[in-house]
Amino acid sequence: MRLVVAVAICLVVGRLAAQTERPDYRLPDRRPRLDDDRLRSQGIVATESKRLKLYTDVPLQRVRSIGPGIDALYEALTKYFGPLPPARDGLGFTVTGFLMGEQKRFRDAGLLPADLPTFLNGRHRGQQLWVNEQDTDYFRRHLVLHEFTHCFMYALPEVEIPAWYAEGMAELFGTHQIDDAGDYHFRVMPDRLENFRGHGRISLIRSEVAQNRWKSLEGVEQIGPKEFLQTPAYAWSWAACAFLDGHPRYAKGFRELGRQLVGDKFEPAVQALLTEGGADLKTEWSLFTHELQYGFDLSRAAIQFQPGKPLEGSGASRSFDIAADRGWQSSGVLVRAGVEYELTATGEVTLANAPKPWMSQPQGVSILYSEGHPIGQLLAAIHREPAVAGAEESMLHQIAVGREIHFTAPISGTLYFRINDHWNSLADNSGSYRVTVREAAPR
Repeated sequence: MRLVVAVAICLVVGRLAAQTERPDYRLPDRRPRLDDDRLRSQGIVATESKRLKLYTDVPLQRVRSIGPGIDALYEALTKYFGPLPPARDGLGFTVTGFLMGEQKRFRDAGLLPADLPTFLNGRHRGQQLWVNEQDTDYFRRHLVLHEFTHCFMYALPEVEIPAWYAEGMAELFGTHQIDDAGDYHFRVMPDRLENFRGHGRISLIRSEVAQNRWKSLEGVEQIGPKEFLQTPAYAWSWAACAFLDGHPRYAKGFRELGRQLVGDKFEPAVQALLTEGGADLKTEWSLFTHELQYGFDLSRAAIQFQPGKPLEGSGASRSFDIAADRGWQSSGVLVRAGVEYELTATGEVTLANAPKPWMSQPQGVSILYSEGHPIGQLLAAIHREPAVAGAEESMLHQIAVGREIHFTAPISGTLYFRINDHWNSLADNSGSYRVTVREAAPR
């Protein structure tokens, strides 16, 4: 019997080891040889870095930052997805790119294949990429970084990943910043519109939500390849990858997907991640996409879900503190549908320190608003328990508490509270409000 068990364990371990093996070699390099002198005579010049040779008909001063960005991106991709297998010819991984001001010039030069599928802004094939010229330096770099990410991910043979992940990860790595020292940072949350001109993913998500075109994570998974001829598909795919990659509870499992690109391993792994997240993951995704803004602080917005317990009857109460530097926080109180409750709050918090401290009490500071409420105002929401499949997310319905409010619970669930502020401004907050929940006497 022990021998049978031992053999079974060895077989399972062997299968797991086989699943994590990477190919011995990457796909062969089928790029055609190009005549730089001939292309130069046609108005197309080349500039080269370690990982990218870029041909373009736009002024070279516009593209100076692209090569160093690609070289830095290669290192970031290697760290995230693992190193690429070697080439059979022993050459290092490089990509040929075409940044096109006038597509006709590249088509006439034989650089834009007739059978290349239609694309919105960019396309890749093997170790080549094509990008249309853009109006802004940021988005020009973004698109080249995006397509290079595709070249890297698909350099492995037998890659089987869905469109939302392939495009979402290319968008995620394309979203970058350059610091004062000239160093590149990837997978960043855009902090200000002026630093990410042309990106547009955040405003597009907000527009989609406002027009009742919100997508669940399951809806994002179902985005098909043809939908990427329109920009919303890129925005939703970026949002899903940015959320899962940046959330402190889901990041580890999501990043492990980057090592599951080959064969049939990816889909079971992503389904396991979503299943493990369950209803809590769906709640946080809904809140994230409905309130997404520049500089959204995923770490401080992350909810520590803690199911509440009911109060002990009429007149019973429970008090707790709600911190100003975090998002939604559990009260530990389970309210019951149809029962009236009294919520009261006291205290003072600091919402910013510059140019001078902004102080607030529970009613908020009406000189500045976020998501329709004064900053500093105490807000409440009910996390429906137990979860109901297909029901609208209950925490989207927020209650303005201020100093005091009486309300009748429309559903049963745990009360959550937060001190209202922009989701990019939580880090410099301090202090807390003391909140009391009391079950009102029957009238």
